[in-house]
Amino acid sequence: MLQSPPITPTEAGLLALREVVDSGLLRCGVPAHLGGSTQGLDALAHGAAELARQHPAAARLLWAQRLAIEALLQSPNVALREHWLADFLSGERAATVSPSFDALRARDTGRGWLLQGELILTPNLQWAGFSVVAPVRFDDARPQWVMLRNEEDGLGPVPDTGVGTPAASLTATLKLELVYFREDEWLCGPDLPERVAPVAAALTACWPHATDWNRTDPRPLTTTTPRIP
Repeated sequence: MLQSPPITPTEAGLLALREVVDSGLLRCGVPAHLGGSTQGLDALAHGAAELARQHPAAARLLWAQRLAIEALLQSPNVALREHWLADFLSGERAATVSPSFDALRARDTGRGWLLQGELILTPNLQWAGFSVVAPVRFDDARPQWVMLRNEEDGLGPVPDTGVGTPAASLTATLKLELVYFREDEWLCGPDLPERVAPVAAALTACWPHATDWNRTDPRPLTTTTPRIP
């Protein structure tokens, strides 16, 4: 009797993301006129806890995708939201956030910036394409937040095959080597974590150890854009 070949991590990741989309949880707490459901953050928290019990890898993908969606919803960059929100909600494009607030470094070239650094243990880096929300330190001030696409030159994941990392979560270290940053991909000022804090709290069960996102920053809210030469 012929046996089916074992499922690959890529296939497992796509199936897990589809499970997250089909659950309807991505649309909980999203305004109806932007594609959301009638359910709020209480439903998101309940569903996240249940998914974490039944399918931890899918729960980690829910954490990544829903936080990236919330980052778009809270962003002053309306054009960026209009471009990506529908695809993130439908799962047509994977999305994630940096689990750590360790900022990428930016080098001013006079005509833009080149980004360098790495984002460790980043989930939901699907092979078919993904966008990542990441902090960048442009100067000595608090980091700004940007949204980058995997199609950028110099950006690529190195899969994490360590013990305890579910293959379906597609967790990897995302390395950036002189990635060009375009002004239109600026997402938000230093206050992004505070803006998405209610959703991060609702998703705590998905990834309890994502301590950066699960804490409250008492510093005042400020929204500034990076200096564009």
